[in-house]
Order: sequence, then C-alpha cells, then structure tokens
Amino acid sequence: MARVTVVVAVLVAALAAAAPAPRDIDALEQAVAAEPENLKLAADYRQLAISDKAFDRSILLFEKLAKRKGSGPCVQISLAFAYVDKVPTSGDIRRLYLGRDAMSALTRSIALRPTALAYYVRGVINLFYNAFIFKRADKGVGDLTTSLGMVDAGTPQVLVLRIYTALGDGYVRLQNVPKARAVWTAGLEKFPDDAGLKSRLAAQGEALEDIVTTALTAGRRVDTTLTGLLPLW
Repeated sequence: MARVTVVVAVLVAALAAAAPAPRDIDALEQAVAAEPENLKLAADYRQLAISDKAFDRSILLFEKLAKRKGSGPCVQISLAFAYVDKVPTSGDIRRLYLGRDAMSALTRSIALRPTALAYYVRGVINLFYNAFIFKRADKGVGDLTTSLGMVDAGTPQVLVLRIYTALGDGYVRLQNVPKARAVWTAGLEKFPDDAGLKSRLAAQGEALEDIVTTALTAGRRVDTTLTGLLPLW
C-alpha cells in the first residue's frame, strides 16, 4: 500500500510539472494595456514577444493602444519598437514597410512630446533606410543632431553614448568621415572606455565602412530592451 501511495505521489508530481504554467506574456499584456505609457513594462512584454516570435501579437497590441483616444507619446515609441522587433525576421520589402510605420509612430510621439529618445530612434531608422532606392542618411543625421542637442544632465548616459555613436555612423553614410571622426572623438571624451567608439576611430577605409555597415544591417537584431535608457524624463 505504501508503495502504491509513493507511485501515485510521483505521478501527481510529474503531471504537475508537465502542466503548462500561466504564461508571463499574457499577464504582461494585461499590465501593458492598463499602463500603456509605461515604457519599461512595454519593453519587458516585447522581449517575451520576441522570444515567442509573437511579433504580430505585439504590433497589434500597441496599434490598438496607440489608437485609443488621448493616447500618449510613450505608447507610440513602444509601437515603433514593436515594428523594429519584427524587422530581422522579415524580407526586404516588408522591412521597408516596417521601417516606414516605425518612423510614423515616432513622428506622432514627437508631435505629442519631443524627446531625445524618439529623435534618436527615428534617426537610426533613417540610417537603416539608406539602402535600396532610398537615401535618408541626411534625415537620420538631422534627427540625431536634434537628439544630441536635447541631451541634458538628466539624460541617461547609455542613450547619450548611443547618440554619439549613431551620429558618427550617419556621417559615414554621408561620406563625411572627418565629421564622423569629430563626433566620435567628442563622444570618446565623455566615454573613454567605450570599445565601439575606439574601434571606429581606429579603423579606416573599408574597415570603417564594414563596422558601420554591420551596425546598420537590417538582419541584425538591435537591442530594444531599453536597459539603461530609463528614466527618460
């Protein structure tokens, strides 16, 4: 009898372990719907969506939230990131539409409240768009210059570093390497230990082009966790 009891207990434990636990993404989705302006919460949700390859689910959620009456600037940023999250898994034509939609969402965010983050992200997307028949590096440099001009004592240092790096990359896209080096040098003065800035300043010619091209390759997943970028305001 005791042996039977042990066997039953083992089977119950095994079944309990095999039973699917409540999915964190479901709970986070509800939390995001309740706090659509919470960028950190939205970023955590999007990372689970990436892990589940649920890109359309994430996009549909943020599109719905962004269309709510009175929606704010942060949900537009989250929507833009949701589009960006899908880019590496998409074909070239689809990437163009995703980039366009992401920039449109960021433009709406900027109209509601201009921020260094929104200008930075839109600027970087413009640099990615400098392929195919589109030449948008000048618009990317314009956005990144505006973003850098908005930096103040409260701006997260991770964001400041990314702005300097991307702005220099933009000047390389414009074939203005001296200006790129000037931007990266200014950035290195503030972030003397950054390997990315050091490698760019050490490289020349094709080696430098390779660094920038690799950084701006649409098939490479970019970090959209917002780690180190919050609080923003």
